[in-house]
Amino acid sequence: MDFKKLGIEENSTVNEGVISSVEEKLGCQLPQSYYDLVRFNHEPEPEACEFDYGSQSTCVSEFFRFTDDESYEYGILAYRPSITGVAERYVPIARDPGDALICFDRERNFALVILDRDNGAVDLVAKTFGDFLSSLR
Repeated sequence: MDFKKLGIEENSTVNEGVISSVEEKLGCQLPQSYYDLVRFNHEPEPEACEFDYGSQSTCVSEFFRFTDDESYEYGILAYRPSITGVAERYVPIARDPGDALICFDRERNFALVILDRDNGAVDLVAKTFGDFLSSLR
């Protein structure tokens, strides 16, 4: 994928050591297409950020910084289910402006879902991370 088409600039410090550390702390391997993104930019803020789910639409406010620093407030590890109270099946990687979480769903082969933390509603966004990125406008 050409991340520059989404308005993302190259800026990453992610290497295999960081990825391994995050995987160990999350207890899973995330999709390769996601790792491709964080190797390009460890805290991407796409200009093309709107997407649809169900009969609604929203946008990516920000992807969480991909870092193995557990104390980083907006890092991927700060949003682990054990910390945020989100079900273990979800791996939050971003949020929308209303603070809904955009997550990988471990039980759906790492499909992308959006989780409304206020009411617990979960909606499918895309079957793959690549499909999710392709849907951004």
